[in-house]
Amino acid sequence: MKPGANTSPFSQVGHVVRSHGIKGELKVLFESEDTTLIDQLEMLYLQTDRGDFYPCRIANLRVEGKGNKISFFVQFEHIADRSSAEKLRGRALFIETEKAVDFFTESTNDEDSLIDFEVLNEQDQSIGLVIDVMDNGAHLIISVATTSGSLLIPVVDEFVLEIHEETKTIFCKNLNLLEDL
Repeated sequence: MKPGANTSPFSQVGHVVRSHGIKGELKVLFESEDTTLIDQLEMLYLQTDRGDFYPCRIANLRVEGKGNKISFFVQFEHIADRSSAEKLRGRALFIETEKAVDFFTESTNDEDSLIDFEVLNEQDQSIGLVIDVMDNGAHLIISVATTSGSLLIPVVDEFVLEIHEETKTIFCKNLNLLEDL
């Protein structure tokens, strides 16, 4: 989410994946995995089929980690059983837009901050400038404007050696493997 891009009083910050257990607990997927920010949530909003928003006070929020995956489980005060929770499957979760800016801009700023970085190869030759940053879920991909078009480079150890924030440069290797793709 980009600050100023949303004029709605509410911004989507996640969605209900499914119900969990018999007491109305919900497994939730948030757009941010920063547990310290999510722990601060006290109220979320759900949207009715008509488009109205209604508040849902969080009674309990717990985080469960398995391997490298984090799962969030939320219990709302007004949901007391599995059948009530099951009705919320797939529903989007919202918070007030002014709070969403504080909560969720941190994760998108990392992506946007790479735009206009100069990309250099192993011989310190300029390849081009970063014009776009995409997140495919596994890793970031930078789109670099070169003299012969654009080049997509996955931000992984195989291709990116170092990123220098102070000089706005990205040192890359093995770019010849990407040229024919």
